[in-house]
Amino acid sequence: MDKRLVVVFNTDANRRFTMNFRNPNEALTEAELLEAAQKLIDTDALDPMQGKPIGVHSAKIVSTDTQVII
Repeated sequence: MDKRLVVVFNTDANRRFTMNFRNPNEALTEAELLEAAQKLIDTDALDPMQGKPIGVHSAKIVSTDTQVII
């Protein structure tokens, strides 16, 4: 089963920007996630077409179960 952390940011262009992280730590807390996201925002490390991220809109861990047929 594959797992990923999906973080949705609000941007200064009043849009949303989504980032996916593979194999997240399932013990990740809200405070840890918000701290890490704020570091990305503060350093201007992200420059998506949707605008500069200004805050976190939502975050979730998504599990995907893949069944290969061929």
